[in-house]
Amino acid sequence: MLARSEESITRQDESTEELDWSAARCRDGAATMLNLFFSDQLDDIARAKAICTLCPLMEPCFEGALARREPWGVWGGRLFFNGKVLAYKRKRGRPPKNAPAVQLTA
Repeated sequence: MLARSEESITRQDESTEELDWSAARCRDGAATMLNLFFSDQLDDIARAKAICTLCPLMEPCFEGALARREPWGVWGGRLFFNGKVLAYKRKRGRPPKNAPAVQLTA
């Protein structure tokens, strides 16, 4: 059983080495977008996700973040918080007491 897990780790490492990470849209060489991908601001998170949508390495980035158990940030176009993938991030503060009324038309 241990030999199988070592083989899968080796294969995963080999497959990530074959990727050209310099083609990633978030990688500019100066780390100028670092604050964008690790921000708590909703507009920054949306911008980071938009950058990821056009990236050719979106899926390997996400899979790598899952494998490394990244605690937070935008990875592969998805938001991680406390090591879990979130669909969206709520605004700060309490939600409204009275939800807006929904009108049903018949």
